Amino acid sequence: MGIRDKISKLLRRRREHRHAPLIAAGAAEMMQTLATQQRLDEVRALRAKTNPLLAHGYKVFSQNDEDGIIHEICRRLNIGETGAFLEIGVGDGSENNTLNLLVKGWKGVWLGGEPLSYADLMDRLAFEQRWITRDNVAGIIQRALPQLDIRALDLMSIDIDGNDWHIAQSVLENGIRPSVMVVEYNGTFDPHTEWVMPYDNDHRWDKSAYFGASLASFHRLLKAHGYFLAACNSTGVNAFFVKDEFRALFPELPDDWHSIFMPANYHPYPYLGHPVTQRLIGALIGK
Repeated sequence: MGIRDKISKLLRRRREHRHAPLIAAGAAEMMQTLATQQRLDEVRALRAKTNPLLAHGYKVFSQNDEDGIIHEICRRLNIGETGAFLEIGVGDGSENNTLNLLVKGWKGVWLGGEPLSYADLMDRLAFEQRWITRDNVAGIIQRALPQLDIRALDLMSIDIDGNDWHIAQSVLENGIRPSVMVVEYNGTFDPHTEWVMPYDNDHRWDKSAYFGASLASFHRLLKAHGYFLAACNSTGVNAFFVKDEFRALFPELPDDWHSIFMPANYHPYPYLGHPVTQRLIGALIGK
């Protein structure tokens, strides 16, 4: 059934139902979701040759389609259920890039500036509520990993809406080199423009385009430390870098990394399933 047919069906139900106002609100929300889904499907189809890992994207607990892209990358690297992650900027713990890995059996560390929305943590997860800076991040990581007997990181994700590039630089220059690096880039800039937000120890995101760094700047930084760009997600939020030693596992990637770029497309990601509640999250990761 096409999107027009689905919308027509919803409107027909609205006319026939005695609770017309409630149906109208639900229909409007559904129409917006379906329209967004159709637009993203068109974007994926259009960019399939230049950004091929988009085809694997889907949402479980990530903000957008990052969960699916991460799964495919880790599948190719043959990382099963015993991987190790570290994520900087996890929100309240209910929506981020590594919760799905935790559910699958991975272990790891979360660092963030706000408390989690649930109290119990399992033996495979360590959480530290800290304000992360370029000066303290390496030390915090080096102290946190031994708590879970993590000797090497398979994946790191950085999303703090501001000093992300500077945090990534500090991590890499201190010899912390995960197999996969997921970074939030500023999709306002085209892939040929380098820009990094000047470091601000007290930065708070004001919901404007003043944050982070362009994809070109992240590419220069990560390439210098032995990584290649494997994908950008469909909404132009996250970029996925993989160590050069695994490049042969991604033969379909284009030679020109610029073509993988996705511009900012910050509409709410369509999700047609039931809402994910704190009760579910607590049941998944609680002791």
